[in-house]
Amino acid sequence: MPKYEYECALSGITAPGGVVFEKDGLDDVPDGWVTVTFKRRISNPKYALIQQVKNLMVEALVARFPEPARAAQETAIRLQVDAQYYAIEKDTEPYFTEVDTVYISSPEESEDVAEALNEARELLGFDDGDDGGGTNEDVEEDEDEVAEEAAEVEPPPKPKKPRVKVEPIP
Repeated sequence: MPKYEYECALSGITAPGGVVFEKDGLDDVPDGWVTVTFKRRISNPKYALIQQVKNLMVEALVARFPEPARAAQETAIRLQVDAQYYAIEKDTEPYFTEVDTVYISSPEESEDVAEALNEARELLGFDDGDDGGGTNEDVEEDEDEVAEEAAEVEPPPKPKKPRVKVEPIP
């Protein structure tokens, strides 16, 4: 039974999930559908605040010492402050990852979807088709080109089989 139902972000077509195939990480996305995922890293303001508090605390503690002793004391104070904030810092990630995923129905099923998908691919720099994400039409065109090129090229001569002399074992 499918895990999810998918809706095409371009056409609104819905489809039940297909076969679960864990090796590609696409859950049960229907066969031929396209998954588009945007990931964005964002700094965690809580983590930045912890770093700011630690630096201010070190500066305040170092300022208590006379000028000649400050440099010598700063390392020890920084270690002490780091140890004091270790627990909260350990449980606070420095970044959040924002993930947005949309699904696009199989481009072979709709000319409008294929056109919009190709425009998006070109806009994002995927217009060379080297990533294996082409349509069946692209494959058919490539096969035709290969067949035409093969017809133009003469086949290499068949290699002659060397004569082997077989001698009976004494």
